Amino acid sequence: MHTVSVRKAMDASFDEVWAVLDDFGGVSKYNPNVETSKIVDGPDTGLGATRECVFHDGGRVEEEIVAYESGSGYTVDFIDMGDMPLKQNVVELAVEPVDEDKTAVTMTATFTPKFGPLGWLLAKAMMESKFRETFENVLDGLESHVLTGKYVDERDETQQTASG
Repeated sequence: MHTVSVRKAMDASFDEVWAVLDDFGGVSKYNPNVETSKIVDGPDTGLGATRECVFHDGGRVEEEIVAYESGSGYTVDFIDMGDMPLKQNVVELAVEPVDEDKTAVTMTATFTPKFGPLGWLLAKAMMESKFRETFENVLDGLESHVLTGKYVDERDETQQTASG
């Protein structure tokens, strides 16, 4: 089992950040890896909410909230990992106010790779850093979406136009 954690303080109020994170089916608004996302079972948020995320490369996962504390965070279990080289993946999101206009979000993954000892070595050599990079990008996208209201794809199009 491996654990990776990333924390980011954002210049946004707790209520603004929590409102976006609590829209469980709306992760594609701020996660640059997710092309579409939607609730496929259970409530829209809270314990038992289940969403499908489809990635830009066509891969997909299904995730379920298995622990939920309103206004504090939740834990997501990947119940269908598609083609990911993982046996298990659980991600915890924790949200806490730093002050009136600043909020910290922590994403922590606990995962078990496939392929036994070889998978463990690959996880140490590559997967942990990939998880860290992914979480940093997701948290940057979250902050941008909270502050601007733009979807991550809108931000990317603006950046592509500016540089291309």
